Amino acid sequence: MNQAVLKPIKWIPFVALCLLIIGSHMILYMTPFFQPVPNLVVAGSMFDFLLVIPLLVYYFIIRKRYSWKLTVLTAIASYGLATFIIPDSLLENVSMIPKGLLLLEAGFISIELYLLIMVVRKFAKVKASYRKLPDELPFLIKIKQAFNSQFSESRMLDAVVSEITMLYYALFSWRKPPLTTGEVFTFHKKTSFVALNLMLIHALIIESVGLHYFFSKIDHTLSLILLFINAYSVLFLFGQMQAVKKNPLITTEDSIIINIGFLKGMLLPYTAIKEIRKYEGLDTIPVAEKKYTFEALVSDFIPEKPSIEILLKEPVETDLIYGFKKKVTRVVIKVDEPASLMNIIEKRIPSENETD
Repeated sequence: MNQAVLKPIKWIPFVALCLLIIGSHMILYMTPFFQPVPNLVVAGSMFDFLLVIPLLVYYFIIRKRYSWKLTVLTAIASYGLATFIIPDSLLENVSMIPKGLLLLEAGFISIELYLLIMVVRKFAKVKASYRKLPDELPFLIKIKQAFNSQFSESRMLDAVVSEITMLYYALFSWRKPPLTTGEVFTFHKKTSFVALNLMLIHALIIESVGLHYFFSKIDHTLSLILLFINAYSVLFLFGQMQAVKKNPLITTEDSIIINIGFLKGMLLPYTAIKEIRKYEGLDTIPVAEKKYTFEALVSDFIPEKPSIEILLKEPVETDLIYGFKKKVTRVVIKVDEPASLMNIIEKRIPSENETD
């Protein structure tokens, strides 16, 4: 059985390796014992900051979770850190390295601009396809189907659609009412999900102001990069919060539509369900079980255990942000009205005689 396995982030080795690299370079350049530092050593330092640290971030954090483009942003931020540690007089001898980094970033931006131009050229057709879709479907499903009807599938296109979805919910969904027609079940009303996200957004805004003021006196470019990353993070949290509020779990006559904001979602046919029961496991899903489990619940100050557990007859593919996929054989759900949802699903699961 092929599954996209999401291993837990190993923070201790990641932080230890990063501190080892950064600390050794701080000792090298900020103590008189090692002076003068040869140009070849400076080039090696740039190699550590522009390649080794971004690769560590990719391996421990980004891989199979977020867009690979974050590796480029990590390299830029790491370069800003290098300019803070390495004296300007030594950086002048390796000035071609940041220029190469900028050219690489320009290449990625060019690819995205090309995709954006293609999207603009086909915008009328995408809009027409979008309007043909049923009104009861949420925006995040309709926009994906509209794009897929006009473009061939690709990871880059999925990333563009993810960004459009995030911006829509962060900036343009405030006056749109949540889905309430039909059999829908909210995730957030009996949790502190909204309060948690507002607290994180508030902390990010305060951090952005403080870091921008601090780093603007050291490196103006680095301060702008950090400001951009924090602004993007605020929009991301706003968008995810709104997407969860606007998109409850939907039960139709033949399937269950589950979307946890725009981070992940799945279409679960009743015919794929082997068994449904009350969840009686641990409060937190063990790491080993996360590999094959879709967790239909939202974050909370104090995580609570799921209410419903669904076992599947065979692996079902789920959608993750930026086009990643994961196959699962179990779904755990925590909604505000679990008893009503469980009754509906039990009535619609076909019996063995009906499936034969």
